[in-house]
Amino acid sequence: MKSVLVGIDGSNDSRVALRWAAAVTDAIMLRLRTLWVWEYPADTVVSVGGIDLPDPEAADAHVAEQLETLLTEELGAEDARRATAKVARGSPARAILRAAETTPKMIVVGSRGLGGFKGLLLGSVGRQLAEHAPCPVTIVPRTTPVEPVSLETIVVGVDGSRHAARAMLCATDFAGRVGAEVVVVHAVESLQPIDPGAHAPEVDPRPELDARADLVEEWASPLRQLGVPYRVRVVEGDPRTALLEVAEEEEADGIVVGSRGRGPVRKLLLGSVAASVAQFSERPVTIVPKRA
Repeated sequence: MKSVLVGIDGSNDSRVALRWAAAVTDAIMLRLRTLWVWEYPADTVVSVGGIDLPDPEAADAHVAEQLETLLTEELGAEDARRATAKVARGSPARAILRAAETTPKMIVVGSRGLGGFKGLLLGSVGRQLAEHAPCPVTIVPRTTPVEPVSLETIVVGVDGSRHAARAMLCATDFAGRVGAEVVVVHAVESLQPIDPGAHAPEVDPRPELDARADLVEEWASPLRQLGVPYRVRVVEGDPRTALLEVAEEEEADGIVVGSRGRGPVRKLLLGSVAASVAQFSERPVTIVPKRA
């Protein structure tokens, strides 16, 4: 049975991610797997309270108790018993990727955990997972409402690339399972000349935007085939900000993007649009990797 794998470290961000993931698994009838990753001995002081632990195995047992307590606190006793709870030592990203070798439907993590730079909304673990995971990775910011979790409107960014096509398939599958509407967003860079001059005529963007809308309709064919309700929005502007602006206007419950699009820097594993959206979004962002 497919599952949703949640990375946990005891932080408030991971608690929010857990609540969001639990709602998703309920909605799409998947198994919830939780993994608390810690590094010995530094995390012992933070997570277990600074007690004197004789060996890593004893620390594993203490962290496992902490995980069981956290699951009960966040999900309730009955739902906590249905979730799979495991503990792993080492690098969080590597441990989660090892656990993902069974190819879960989705990996879910908080936007930041206990480690790293507190000023970054997208932590290093989330970025590494988005670059190397075999399945979609959802990064859940701490601002996500979880009482209750809403799954009514999903924004997906498209640009005609293969990565965007995978994002479309992911959004179609997810929205079809939870009964959400999809807003398909395509951003067109500014149609005005960079330096039009004092007497240069302005360019009417409407014909180009209309032509792009017809193209986006073709890209949205998976939604039509599965009967998923959707709307197309073609907007003028930088894709990195346009997706966030549309998501705000639509009061979207999540954003889906491909790990890379048609950006110029091909050597980057995580494209600038995906990285920027995940960095600044106040909503869950699902990044669909090349391998998905």
